[in-house]
Amino acid sequence: MSQLVRAVEETVAVLLALLRAGVRSVRENTGLAALSVVLAFGLWIFVTDAENPTQIRVLAEDIPVQAIHVPPDVALADALSPVRVRVRVADNVFASLGAADFEATVDLQGLTVGTYDLPVEVRPLTSRGGLRVEEVLPERTNVSLAEQISKSVPVSVEVEGGPPSGYVAGTPQTKQTTTLVSGPQDKVDQVTQAVAVLNVTGRTDSVDQAVRLTPRDSRAFLVVGVSLDPPLIDVTLDIQLQLFTRPLAVSPELTGTPADGYNVVAVSVNPASVTVRGLESFIQNAANMKTRPVDVQDATADVVRSVSLDVPSDVSVIGGIKVVTVTVRIEPATGQAVFLVPVNPTDLGNGLSIQGALPSVQVTLGGPLPQLRNLIATDVHASVDLKDKDAGTYKLKVKVSVPVALEVLSTSPDQVQMTLEKR
Repeated sequence: MSQLVRAVEETVAVLLALLRAGVRSVRENTGLAALSVVLAFGLWIFVTDAENPTQIRVLAEDIPVQAIHVPPDVALADALSPVRVRVRVADNVFASLGAADFEATVDLQGLTVGTYDLPVEVRPLTSRGGLRVEEVLPERTNVSLAEQISKSVPVSVEVEGGPPSGYVAGTPQTKQTTTLVSGPQDKVDQVTQAVAVLNVTGRTDSVDQAVRLTPRDSRAFLVVGVSLDPPLIDVTLDIQLQLFTRPLAVSPELTGTPADGYNVVAVSVNPASVTVRGLESFIQNAANMKTRPVDVQDATADVVRSVSLDVPSDVSVIGGIKVVTVTVRIEPATGQAVFLVPVNPTDLGNGLSIQGALPSVQVTLGGPLPQLRNLIATDVHASVDLKDKDAGTYKLKVKVSVPVALEVLSTSPDQVQMTLEKR
């Protein structure tokens, strides 16, 4: 560590010694030092110019000329002719120069009505590449001054373009109804209006902005060479969604299926319809207004639910209706079943018996499927009435009885023959 400190101290001492020697040399040889600086600067300029030489060329772009110090009682009768410039600039900068890098002016201080041949002054607005103006082409320009007059003209707003589909633009509004146009009399006389052009192509939001006025003649052509005061006006334009209304039937959305043997027989909703407001594309194509799903899975009885409407985000329901009541009627499905049923006699007289075996009949029943599926043969009864019958052979009407809610569709045969004998 001590060795490092000693090395640093020795280095500092050497540098201080060299510096003191240099200062003494400059003091003793002042002329020589000055000559060295001049030669070094010249060498720098030579090297720089060799690496990036300057050139003198004419800029191939017109520079507009502006009038300054214009007296309040005169106006330019004609537009000022543009000029070009011959410049000296570094070779690698010339190609990037344009009219915006220069300001060309003609001074009208103290002049009155008349025609003048005045010098044009051009100054660079940038210093890159050592830019200098060598010559103005032409150096002078003709300026015609006429008496300035003013008059008031009406203001109007011209709307260009339009908002996208589904939006509608209102009427542009402005508090400024007139503006003052000033300039030579022959040009001011041409101006009949000042128009603010407002472009609303693709806009969906309302407009509140300042818009530049342009002087126009009776055929709406632009008039140049005049000024407007104020040159801008504030314009507002309301842009809104274009909404339409239409009544739509409410269509409940059902999910699931009733229990086996049951069917959906009717669906009702309260209210049955709603009036909606939305974009034209929706209103024209909408067939109904659906609800959120109503689940009827495994239902064996009527389902009554309060459900919300499935309203798109850009649609509203007039009256604020958001929930409807849906009633789903569930009833058993109907079907048929066939049973072979023995015929039992009733009121058989004393001392009588039936000859042979008892007959059977085929009974076809109809009714709710769940009940039919749970029915067994002993639930169906077939009988014949033997009241007041004596020994003999009879053809008797078969009577069938079944549980409530079931219906006898047919009995085959519907009459049976029985023979009664004495015991």
